[in-house]
Amino acid sequence: MKSFIITILFLITFHLSHAQVKLNHIAVYVENLSESKSFYSDIIGLEEIEEPFKDGLHVWYKLGVSQLHLIEGEWKEPTINKNNHLCFSIEDMEGFIKNLKAKKIHFENWIGEAGKITQRVDGVQQIYFQDPNGYWVEVNDDY
Repeated sequence: MKSFIITILFLITFHLSHAQVKLNHIAVYVENLSESKSFYSDIIGLEEIEEPFKDGLHVWYKLGVSQLHLIEGEWKEPTINKNNHLCFSIEDMEGFIKNLKAKKIHFENWIGEAGKITQRVDGVQQIYFQDPNGYWVEVNDDY
């Protein structure tokens, strides 16, 4: 019984000392802050939050319990691949696509077919498009 209690105390202590890690923020380096701000505000629909620097080189957005930080600086063309992407989940895929079309924003499915939607095996729909800096963005209806 004594070893059982010691084991339980060890497991509780181990668990409490190894708390779950949470995502704080994602930083995205951008060439033109104003253009990127418009994209993430008007196209994606993110809620802007106060940022502490107030230097005209940063914009912060709320992402649930995390944040997205856009940071402008001396631009060096990044290597961009669709496998590295930001993903946002929305409630209304049809309405979102209608907005993309109205703003003439090209979107495609995973394999690159223009104007098509990927249907995952679990039923989630997803589309891909690029932000003003060429970064890939996935939007899906896994809301």
